[in-house]
Amino acid sequence: MNMGTLVKTIAVLLLLTAGVLLVHTYWIDIIPILEEILRTFRETRIRYVIPAVLVYLLSVYIFAVRWQKVLFCIGYNLKARCLVPIYFGAIFMNNITPANLTGGEPLRILWAKKLFGISYTNAFKTILFERLVEAIPIAFLLIYVLYSFPSLEIRFLPLINSLTLKSTHLLILAFLTAGMAIWFLRAKFAALLRNLQKNWKQFEKSFTYVLLLSSSVWTLDIIRLKLVALALNISLPLNLIVTVSILSFLLGLLPLTPGGIGIIEGGLISLLLYSGLPFASAGSFVFLERLISYGVSSVIGFLCLFYYGGFKIWEKYKKEKLTDK
Repeated sequence: MNMGTLVKTIAVLLLLTAGVLLVHTYWIDIIPILEEILRTFRETRIRYVIPAVLVYLLSVYIFAVRWQKVLFCIGYNLKARCLVPIYFGAIFMNNITPANLTGGEPLRILWAKKLFGISYTNAFKTILFERLVEAIPIAFLLIYVLYSFPSLEIRFLPLINSLTLKSTHLLILAFLTAGMAIWFLRAKFAALLRNLQKNWKQFEKSFTYVLLLSSSVWTLDIIRLKLVALALNISLPLNLIVTVSILSFLLGLLPLTPGGIGIIEGGLISLLLYSGLPFASAGSFVFLERLISYGVSSVIGFLCLFYYGGFKIWEKYKKEKLTDK
């Protein structure tokens, strides 16, 4: 076991231990909250849940269309519907492997090679281009979230006045953090930029399409979260919904638990509680949202992997990795 795996294992065990201790300590207080959450679910309005699921499925289809546009630039004329099973399979792998995007993207590359003869290099370049362009709407949403987020009061010691961070302070802090990260990782960023510049001519024609499609996916994500809130009769302002969307994405990137289980739920519930939502409403909202984004996607992804032979491709890949070691 290498050091990275050991650190991840220790972190997961610590989180599980903390969770068990909290549940054991506050079990008497938790039971009434769970009963209230169940009451909330009994009153869920299905007429909003079904559109929320359909919006999620549409967003996955748009992901497939986006990849189709990028692949077309390098000479692969494929139907978007042929790429949808690959995307759902990749989502399933992301849901069962620690750290978002670590299991799904290799599967996309392997699956594309197996079905359509797309070379590993070309598949990797298309996925990298997708991610770099998608960073643009993510950056704008982050700026919006930081600008609209209420002031934070941080108390360091009881005898010292609390420090108030306003939206402008948060923006400056975010830019400074990003600048420092770029400086420390400048070698990797330089290699990334060289790679992008080298392949820009190939993908230039698809840039506008990819940017619009990526932005539309994030818009659909916000619409889906609004539908989830309406299904539970919870009133959430736009800035809070956008914050939930971005925070869910960022927490999913943490390489601690498969699909961010526990990390995403805990982070989103904490955010909603901080925003003044009762625990029962916050828990119901997060549970229903994860039931759609994690549960529905996992079921469909599993079926796609099983029906189209994705599991065999992944098993072969894992065996090859073990042989190389």
